Amino acid sequence: MATSDVTAAIRFLNDAGHLLAITAPETSAYLMSHRNGLMFEHEIPLSDKQREHVCTCCGHIMLPGQGSDLQIRQVKRAYKKLGQTRHPKKDEARSGPTKVMTCGRCSRLTEVKLPAPAPISRRHLEVQKPQKSSEPAVTQSMPTVNSDTVPQKSSTNANSKKRAKSRKAGLQALLDQSTAARNMRPGLGLSLADFMEKK
Repeated sequence: MATSDVTAAIRFLNDAGHLLAITAPETSAYLMSHRNGLMFEHEIPLSDKQREHVCTCCGHIMLPGQGSDLQIRQVKRAYKKLGQTRHPKKDEARSGPTKVMTCGRCSRLTEVKLPAPAPISRRHLEVQKPQKSSEPAVTQSMPTVNSDTVPQKSSTNANSKKRAKSRKAGLQALLDQSTAARNMRPGLGLSLADFMEKK
């Protein structure tokens, strides 16, 4: 068989097996086991995702909750001495948890090793100490009334007016954006706000 024929046959068997998985599970398992055999014959490796999805023994499509079980086993390290610390040595390779799928048809266990989680790195934030200043603190006396306070009030009013203008411009931009989004919607372009408007 040519490579293209093999891949086409594998794809066909995979699709047919998935289509028949609910209505005819035995036929589906036969097709998927034939697909696994064809892949083995042509030395096409099964990925971990394929191994955890389809039983390599009987070809049953394993769905957790529908006859098949899923368990995640954590790696437990054995400590020989009581005084030994719980931290692994740096030269030891970290291994992650193992996902174990139990086939609902033949009860075969399929184990897939998951990668180890990344080590937790704690950040130590440096707290800055307040610096003592050698200059004496300046004390302020009661402010005196002079003619400079009158222009401050007018500048405060001008700032307030500028803020009001920018707020109004921002609200107008939001309104324009919502009307543009309303015009882009399919259908009649009506929303609840259109019916609530008084005319």
